Amino acid sequence: MTADSRRPLNLVDSQTGLSQGDHHHDQGQDQGQDQGQGQSTSDDQVTVDDASHYEQTHVHEVYDAIADHFSATRYAPWPLVAQFLAAQPAGSIGLDVGCGNGKYLSGASGAPPSSSSPTGDPQLFILGSDRSPALAKFAYEKHAQHQVGADVLLADSLALPFRDQCADFIICIAVVHHLSTRERRQAAVEELLRCVRRPDVQQQRQPQLPFAANSSQTPPAPTTTTTGPPGPSFPPSCFTESSSPASSSPTSLSPLQSGRVLLYVWALEQASSRRGWAAGGEQDLLVPWVKTMRDKNKPKGKDKGGKKGKMQKQEGVDSSSNKIEEEGKKDPEAQQQPHVPPTFHRYYHLYKQGELEDDVAAVGGRVVASGYEKDNWWVVADPL
Repeated sequence: MTADSRRPLNLVDSQTGLSQGDHHHDQGQDQGQDQGQGQSTSDDQVTVDDASHYEQTHVHEVYDAIADHFSATRYAPWPLVAQFLAAQPAGSIGLDVGCGNGKYLSGASGAPPSSSSPTGDPQLFILGSDRSPALAKFAYEKHAQHQVGADVLLADSLALPFRDQCADFIICIAVVHHLSTRERRQAAVEELLRCVRRPDVQQQRQPQLPFAANSSQTPPAPTTTTTGPPGPSFPPSCFTESSSPASSSPTSLSPLQSGRVLLYVWALEQASSRRGWAAGGEQDLLVPWVKTMRDKNKPKGKDKGGKKGKMQKQEGVDSSSNKIEEEGKKDPEAQQQPHVPPTFHRYYHLYKQGELEDDVAAVGGRVVASGYEKDNWWVVADPL
């Protein structure tokens, strides 16, 4: 199977080149990693001139430092993201901007190998990008290297190296909230809308499907339960203009359709979560990440009880190296010293209800659907 012949497979704009994309924070898989309520900061403290340096210190360098631990806690797809990918027509070309460790690149899987196609035919072509070289390396090695229809590159979410309207769909999961001014967050949304396909203006556009009864541009009230039947779901109208998740198979692409962008950001309204953030609170925070994963090349100590920590074993500490064990025994002081995991602080902007929709509208986009899922606001948007 090949990609839609209406667009070249070369998505990269050679004049833009490859710079470097933000990455994301996952939901529900970080117990013991994100600690406390964070230190408040302010958009007013971060000017346009120093925003890039601020993000380099409080976002990019942090993710490079915690990439191995971060990747180890990111493995399960979020239900609505998986549903969005599954609803895309076969042969669609998509971008995962801020792909992190690349767990959604598995959405490029398709038909099993056959005599005519030894590697199998991908149903989707997904190109992941991330600002962090360490995370991009994880994404490639874990999910793209042996995956037909998937690849990874370094890219900055504010200057994506892709041609205009090159993608049929885009996902950007928990990325934009790491940008430290509203102007930069809106610019990132504008970049996503630039890259997604617009309808062919030379043809009459089909009428829009109405919003489903449970969807509107005003997000629903936050809920604390997102697991178990029936589970979170999108309204049928938010995938493409003529397909829905209820169909037996996604419909083929049409030049009359526009592409769709799925965006997730961390919500301010988390009063029911362990973090305790709520409406009216600080929106700009430095959130600590405690790196409990030990580096494999360092000698292992013991916890205060004299036993090897259970968390260390679960998070990949190499317990098979006799050499490391012997080196640890030679240094009694190192054995008695309890391990103090390092703490890193990441910048987050916590979105209040309706703010993400406003940012989409501010850069010329249209909100097709929006909602709240497990401490995150999401929107599906397309270019007007």
